[in-house]
Amino acid sequence: MAATSEMLLALRNPDSGWLATLIIALAEAQADPGFTSHHQALFADLCQGQPISPVLRAAALQRSLDFERRLAREEDGLAAAG
Repeated sequence: MAATSEMLLALRNPDSGWLATLIIALAEAQADPGFTSHHQALFADLCQGQPISPVLRAAALQRSLDFERRLAREEDGLAAAG
């Protein structure tokens, strides 16, 4: 695993937008109890550099859109209650 200092240095690169996005997404996922050790293992497999199939990409995009909608509904509910 890369050291924090190495990651911080990498994030200084103007072309590190995707790296930053992935770090934030992983940090958020790790804070979610629904992101299980099985999910973590699947994610680690994806990070090995193999191409992601178009079918997997399409399914992930759909799940991501559903997830965004659910988060928006939850946020709206919290705003209405607060």
